Amino acid sequence: MKPRPISESWQRVERWLHDQERIRELAPPATSQDLARVVKRLGVHPHPDHVQLLLGHNGGGGFTLPPYYEVLSTTEVVDAWRIKTEVWADHPYSPYRPHWIPFASDRAGGVLYLDAFQPGEHIGAHDREGTSLLSAHPMWASLPSLMHHTADALESGYTLDRYRRPSDEDDSLLWEVLPGAADS
Repeated sequence: MKPRPISESWQRVERWLHDQERIRELAPPATSQDLARVVKRLGVHPHPDHVQLLLGHNGGGGFTLPPYYEVLSTTEVVDAWRIKTEVWADHPYSPYRPHWIPFASDRAGGVLYLDAFQPGEHIGAHDREGTSLLSAHPMWASLPSLMHHTADALESGYTLDRYRRPSDEDDSLLWEVLPGAADS
């Protein structure tokens, strides 16, 4: 299955949030000035898919990608990148590379990132210990795939990998992690 463009997935997420009366959770789109600041601070252009994500919304507010990753704003991208590169700079075999640009955070030191130098690469994850534990699920194949699968799960209510969409009654927008669950 070829994932839809990120802009279409954002529209589907927006519709779901609107139906839940939670649309205010999303930030407005990033501006060209916001994106230029990222390039200036990082010294590298973000992955084109990352740019499309930010042009949809400059941060997710309370909305999370499965299972608990908040979409970062341009300011948060720079902050998370700076922290990761500074923390791992003194390690001779650093498990974090400066061209890995974070696009989402678990707010506990872990990030999802895209490699700015390898446009065809899968989404990467880097936790506070320097490891990655993403499953082999197709949602991790690319950012368009992650957004597409996320929108599908929100609309359908189906389990995505081991994650169930946020409940209609829940005040938070966190995904429920199901032990050992398979895709529905």
